[in-house]
Amino acid sequence: MKEIYIILFSVLLGAVGQIAFKYGATHIPETGSLTEKIIAAWPIIGGLFLYGLSTLFWIYALRTVELSYAYPLISLGYVLVFVASYFLFQESISPLRLGGLVLIISGIVLVAKS
Repeated sequence: MKEIYIILFSVLLGAVGQIAFKYGATHIPETGSLTEKIIAAWPIIGGLFLYGLSTLFWIYALRTVELSYAYPLISLGYVLVFVASYFLFQESISPLRLGGLVLIISGIVLVAKS
């Protein structure tokens, strides 16, 4: 049971890393010195750190969990990023995207119950 929490934590870190990438990518100035651009890119650097940490937790979880069970749970990251992109970046949600999200959640539930 502990491994599931480690997998979920890994997925959460990866999703937050993606959100940091998006935030950083949209806040890098068009002009300015390289130093100013690097300073402005701190969310991207933070996202890379979170991705690396996520990978370490993922590897730890894979020591005891079957890959065929664990890997589909990564899809939860899509759900987290989908929801965050709506609330944080005001991205639109079309009915087709929402349908895809429902399918992803259905797949996660099926795998989790197996």
